[in-house]
Amino acid sequence: MDDEVPARAELHYLLEQFPEISIIGECRSGGEALEKVPLLQPDILFMDVHLRDMDGLDVVQNLQRLGVNSFVVFATAFDVHAVRAFEVNAVDYLLKPFSLERLTLTIERIKKRCRNNERELAETISQLMAQAGFRQRPRRIPATVKGRVTLIDPQDLLYVMADGRYACLVTEGKAWATTYSLQEIEERLDPAQFVRTHRAYLVNLDRVKEVIPWFNGTYRIIIAYPGAPEVPVSRTYVKALKERLEL
Repeated sequence: MDDEVPARAELHYLLEQFPEISIIGECRSGGEALEKVPLLQPDILFMDVHLRDMDGLDVVQNLQRLGVNSFVVFATAFDVHAVRAFEVNAVDYLLKPFSLERLTLTIERIKKRCRNNERELAETISQLMAQAGFRQRPRRIPATVKGRVTLIDPQDLLYVMADGRYACLVTEGKAWATTYSLQEIEERLDPAQFVRTHRAYLVNLDRVKEVIPWFNGTYRIIIAYPGAPEVPVSRTYVKALKERLEL
């Protein structure tokens, strides 16, 4: 945004040299910018420091209060405002007259900032998912039967139980041996769906039909499948199970 037509035309021409840049609007004054920019929501905002009606830095501060989060590049014939420009989170500062070489550096700087923001966002999401227990897990779990490997969908599991050093996957009418420990299987399953009920059992919450009080503060789980054995719930895991089932 610039109130000097030649300078605005020059910047317009230079920006057209970048295929990744699309010019969506121009403003001739600070007042016009405060009206148009919040509606346009540009990714990048080029702002002259000296406008005939307002200080460009004040315009940016007001735009930020209006919810505009554009990358800001200030432009002026003087560099005495550079420090204050960066106080309002400017990504760069261009001196007039503009040059293609200097503008190229500005565009590259913005691209780098965008990449960093995307990476930071991805890392933040991954951290939040890890904190909530939602890590990426394999869609199926390998089980070995007579030397052949069968891939078991976790959705088909009724429960998982320890069988010596290894874990056994139990589906409707069948048990599948694995070469994983119960702890390793637990790490591969979605904690939003599977819960430990005993040092030797993991249960698919989607398959729980009933929870029956047993003795000494323990419980038994009835699985929603005819003929399935009851699964024990030891006192150590009762509280967590009740919380998960909202009992």
